[in-house]
Amino acid sequence: MKMYHLARKSAGHETRGQSWSGETVDEGIALCPAQTIEPVFLKHLPRSGRILESGCGLGRWVFYLRRKGYDIAGIDLAEPAIQAARSYDPTVPIHRDDVLHSSFAGGVFDAAISLGVVEHFEDGPEVALGELRRLLKNDGLLFISVPTQNLMRILLTNHMKALYRLILQRRGKEFVFEEYRYTRSEFQSRLARAGFEILEMVPDDFIPPRNMGLYVDFPFLRHSSRKWELNAAGRMLRGVTAIFSPWWTCGGTHWVCRKFVERQ
Repeated sequence: MKMYHLARKSAGHETRGQSWSGETVDEGIALCPAQTIEPVFLKHLPRSGRILESGCGLGRWVFYLRRKGYDIAGIDLAEPAIQAARSYDPTVPIHRDDVLHSSFAGGVFDAAISLGVVEHFEDGPEVALGELRRLLKNDGLLFISVPTQNLMRILLTNHMKALYRLILQRRGKEFVFEEYRYTRSEFQSRLARAGFEILEMVPDDFIPPRNMGLYVDFPFLRHSSRKWELNAAGRMLRGVTAIFSPWWTCGGTHWVCRKFVERQ
């Protein structure tokens, strides 16, 4: 499903999806162990391989995983993010480069990470997925997250956002494309068509008391002072839905994939 935001909030394509905006590098790094995908990285990432985060923002995962001993570099097109990362630690390899057409040779990475990036291209994720596949060695691993169409969004949020957009458009406000939100099966099919074999799939969210899906979609459920934390009503709602499934309110889906290569 296509999501939109007000045109006055829009930025250039290279800075869409600025989840890091207003956040320091230290704050971002501190969130890494609070995210449900952290154990997946530690389980699957190659200890001796070369890793790239494509679309790294401030580089929080690059810094975090390098501290864990991984050989990881990052690229992004957002100059403010690159400068902030370099100011934080100029020795860490974070470079300005295009996630659609990077300057790296093909087949040089053992693993690639893409978190909340490919959904921001209105033409679809295919070019970005193709570039990630090009960069990977045969049997290289892709770790990728995109926003998911959770049950709360399907039943409520999507309709609320569509109504909000319709009302403001009738008042003359202009909206522009922001991102796609995919069902799990929808994006899984795109990964398969792009030449990836899926190894594992998990919710991409924060460990309580933090939450991604409800926090993003319902500002009135946010804690008054602590970013990514829910207020009492939000915690209650998340707690009730978690009894049934973590997928009901999670913000995204994370896949671990292998670059599929036909054997002769």
